[in-house]
Amino acid sequence: MPEGDTIRRLANKITERFVGERVLKTITRDPRLVGVDFSGSVLREAEAFGKHLMLRFDDGRTLHGHLLMTGSWTVGPKSNEPPWRRRIELWMETGRLTGIAVPILEVLATSAEDRVIGHLGPDLCGADSPDVGEIVARLTHDPASPLAGAMLDQRNVAGFGNLYAVELPFIVGVSPNQPIGSVTGLADLVGLGAAVIRTNARRGPQNTTGRRLSTDEHFIYPKRGRPCPICATRLDGWSEQQSPWRRVSTWCPTCQAVADERAVDLDRARRLLALHPARREPEFPCPS
Repeated sequence: MPEGDTIRRLANKITERFVGERVLKTITRDPRLVGVDFSGSVLREAEAFGKHLMLRFDDGRTLHGHLLMTGSWTVGPKSNEPPWRRRIELWMETGRLTGIAVPILEVLATSAEDRVIGHLGPDLCGADSPDVGEIVARLTHDPASPLAGAMLDQRNVAGFGNLYAVELPFIVGVSPNQPIGSVTGLADLVGLGAAVIRTNARRGPQNTTGRRLSTDEHFIYPKRGRPCPICATRLDGWSEQQSPWRRVSTWCPTCQAVADERAVDLDRARRLLALHPARREPEFPCPS
């Protein structure tokens, strides 16, 4: 599933290409969009909030989309996907904007956007730095919740997906299965996570190691069964069916053992992210 940084990059790409342009033609192939026509409207803004994309038009309407696991958008050229996968096509003045197999797609009044995003926690990739204190308070409202499960609940924090729910606990040496109420230093984990995801939103690849920054490189995601890159213990994990939060998961049973209490290890994070540009972000809790 695309995460908050991916949707932020998508919104930025649409903004750079099409904001200010008029829709010349609308084609819909989705029963939910029968009769929808944006022709004549001007795309005023493309915005992301967590994993939600909002295309706002000057007639007061918003096209809201969520990609879940299957959707994508083609920005600029004509899509080569089969017509049945092209749920909506907006023919703009200088190209096309095509929603491919987007599972959640609806039109609503821009003034009513709160109906679909009002329940979400702070947006990690928004224009302003997220409120770490508010995120921590939301995360810990159920102290027994596993760390990864709490991170993935968009009502707590909007933008983290499964990649970050695997990589961030590893970086700070805490199990994704650790009850969140027994994690000390949670604010540091949130700050570190915000710095990494915001850096990736700005730069492009979802890189969590700082190595080969032009690629999507990760420490342990999805590398269940391989040696831990720190201690060489065989990595353990959940399948999607086994996981309490219904996502595949990976962890090191030595580096990330569950305990009565577990502290976020900032020294470990500093070592592992020594080369990552996220260290220069204001949210990063252990600056150089």
